[in-house]
Amino acid sequence: MTDAPAPLHLTLAQAWEERDTDPVRARQSARAHLNTPAHTQASVLLGYLDWRDGQLPQATEDISAAIGTLRLGQPSVWLGRALNILAALESTVNRADRAVELYEEQVSLARHINDAELTATALHDLAVELRRSDPQRARAHITEALGTFRRLNYTFGVAIAHANLAEFDRDEGDLPSAHRHVQQALRYPHLDQHPHLEASLLTTLLLVQPPGTSAAERRRARRRLRQLHDDSRNPELRAIVALALAAHADPQAASTLLSDALRDLTLLGDHVLLPDLHEQLSGLREQLGDPAAALHHLRETLAYTRRTHAAERRQNFQTFEILARIQSLQDQAREERQRNAELQAHLQELRALNARIRELGRTDHLTRLANREHLFTEGEHLVQTATDHTPLSAALIDIDHFKVVNDTWGHQTGDLVLQRVARMILDVARPGDIAARHGGEEFVLLRPGPAGDLSASCHDLQQLIRLHPWSSVAPGMSVTLSIGVAQTATPDFDRLLGDADRRLYRVKRDGRNRVLDHD
Repeated sequence: MTDAPAPLHLTLAQAWEERDTDPVRARQSARAHLNTPAHTQASVLLGYLDWRDGQLPQATEDISAAIGTLRLGQPSVWLGRALNILAALESTVNRADRAVELYEEQVSLARHINDAELTATALHDLAVELRRSDPQRARAHITEALGTFRRLNYTFGVAIAHANLAEFDRDEGDLPSAHRHVQQALRYPHLDQHPHLEASLLTTLLLVQPPGTSAAERRRARRRLRQLHDDSRNPELRAIVALALAAHADPQAASTLLSDALRDLTLLGDHVLLPDLHEQLSGLREQLGDPAAALHHLRETLAYTRRTHAAERRQNFQTFEILARIQSLQDQAREERQRNAELQAHLQELRALNARIRELGRTDHLTRLANREHLFTEGEHLVQTATDHTPLSAALIDIDHFKVVNDTWGHQTGDLVLQRVARMILDVARPGDIAARHGGEEFVLLRPGPAGDLSASCHDLQQLIRLHPWSSVAPGMSVTLSIGVAQTATPDFDRLLGDADRRLYRVKRDGRNRVLDHD
């Protein structure tokens, strides 16, 4: 008697459909497709599952690599899915400007390939990103997405949409409507597979329950949150639950709970929940008579704000809200601790840090690349370490006939072309590279290493430019690049750029649209 044969793995299409209802089986099936012609698509599915499990660094690495490959092919639903996942990951680590760009690219691609679920998902997630800065537009997007999810019978999408509409209603003070949306989302039949969603819903539920709700019901919700916290190894989920439970705990217990959450969440990088944790801990440490610790967490909140400002987030009004809270806390501390000279010194330091936020300006506002000043500052630093064995290379990149774009379609369309080219330069850049706008339609890509290696990346960039659907930007549009590449082993940054510029000139003189890395 022989054993029954093991069940066959799902196709990738089937595994994607079951990613929310049976994630274990979906993961097994995706792994079975690695190192096959469907390797890239399997990586997208694994990236999604890792994201949902809280493995943010691994998910970001896999999805970024998959997008680089998928962009070289024809527009596809898998590219749209990958863009959506990476946008969510970028938003989680405080890169909202980059997230919005990726969502907008996903919307354009989804409509191009006429995929209703992908379009609705992009609109929904873009709405969540715009919740604070443009609530009316955001609500319209998420309501449209909910209708599509219902027509497609995509129950997980319906649950997520209801959960986010509850947040919108809570922001506007409509607690009865928020409560109804939470109850709708809690009916999702596979909620046990999504502790992150359940934790978010229970957290919102405690805030919007009607006045007649019994104390026993509230205790059940808090007990379930505690169970989710204790059973999970996901730092993001544990932080969400810790913030909810801390609101119902004494200051010492709340401080311990939030401190543990902060320690674990910090491992994920610049997570969007960090300022909430630091801000709550600042108030708790003040209640517990520890002003030094209170000011430490306050300074961390301010540091987070500085990083947000450095990235030139389009939602920069949040910076001003945080600064207003900091100023309020400063005033309270000054009134309550007038005789504490050490605390006064800390407050002076905070005011100095506050002033320095306005001095942060390393980023080009239009393209989100480094600006010219930062390029030369970092370039002068890098070139000091250049040797024959470890040269510094530079690529000077020029958009061919860019004036024709502005004259034909207008400067707004020209700005969009600059943004698209900048994004594709980032796609071929490597860790340690510096991508900058040199001025006008010229860009620079610096890389520690030989010119031949950088030249290969420039050829990849030209391939991305060729494959990009420029006709979706403006009918009849085409874009090409002329690129000069040079390297140096001497500490002379101006000469390095001069050599690259000379080769760029030769490319333009000889017909444009190619890469030249030698004389």
